[in-house]
Amino acid sequence: MTDPRTRLDQISAGYQDAVILLTANHLGVFDALRHAPRKTPDLARDLDCDPRSLEILLLALAGAGILTHDEAGQFALPADLAPLLDPDSADTIHSILDHHYHLLSRWVQLADVVRNGEPVRREEHRQTSDRSLRAFILGMKDISRRSSEEVADALPELGQCKRLLDLGGGPGTSALAFCRRWPSLHAVVFDLPEVVPIADEEIAAAGLPDRLHTLAGDYLHDPLLEENAEPYDAVYVSNIIHSLSEEETTLLMTRAAAVLAPGGLLVVKEFFLDDDRTTPPFGSRFAVNMLVGTTGGKSYTWTETERALAAIGFRNLERHPIAIHSGVLTARKRGA
Repeated sequence: MTDPRTRLDQISAGYQDAVILLTANHLGVFDALRHAPRKTPDLARDLDCDPRSLEILLLALAGAGILTHDEAGQFALPADLAPLLDPDSADTIHSILDHHYHLLSRWVQLADVVRNGEPVRREEHRQTSDRSLRAFILGMKDISRRSSEEVADALPELGQCKRLLDLGGGPGTSALAFCRRWPSLHAVVFDLPEVVPIADEEIAAAGLPDRLHTLAGDYLHDPLLEENAEPYDAVYVSNIIHSLSEEETTLLMTRAAAVLAPGGLLVVKEFFLDDDRTTPPFGSRFAVNMLVGTTGGKSYTWTETERALAAIGFRNLERHPIAIHSGVLTARKRGA
């Protein structure tokens, strides 16, 4: 068992390893090493970095076990980490790491946020914002590839649906996974106008434009159902409500109910907290991320989400543990 001083030392200095990893990823170090080991001068030239500074960063990565460093001065990706750090790997987490890099500037302002109760202002530089947005959206792909398959495993009733709305679906990773699993399923990925082009790319790359398409808008205000379209058999809301206030969450769930067919299935995937609001630790820590980045977002408990759905009129509420940090709450719209 770690003694108290060591534990506090590890927590207080933990940002250093994180910043080293995220900076290397952002600079393209892992991309540059994906084919073969390389030396610092060669990497510095390709990455447009100062050789001395890059060498110090690379040695720190090697010290942390993120890179290997041989007697010839070559750096390489370890075999066990390469699939995760290579941007072109099917198992990559490159984009979610880059998203965390962009979050750093918000987290260092946590004291100001706690003092004044206002989130950090988003960056206004267009180029930075575009890269940050893409990192965030494709980061959602990185973290939802496996969990989407686990949701499909846990909810075979989705296979009985003909039409599904992936609400705030980002790159459409979940909708794609569900449509691959069940060939009779058709899906709509709804997200902001600046997001749906990324989902369109993913849908085209998957070769499923005949069964998936996008719909752009603000899910709190714009129509969730195309004109003359049939209601959805299922609405999937994955990792969305943590960015919303309680009032906005109720509004979103009410709007989802309005486009569901009678008896339709609502699926809410979240980093749910227990009633003590401290556990699991990931959820209580994630609430801080929402504090610095949103006006009213937080990590919700299972119970308060169930109460909100029941008040709207949903029934047959069931909990399903999913993935490492997530859970799924399912509910049915009342029949006709």
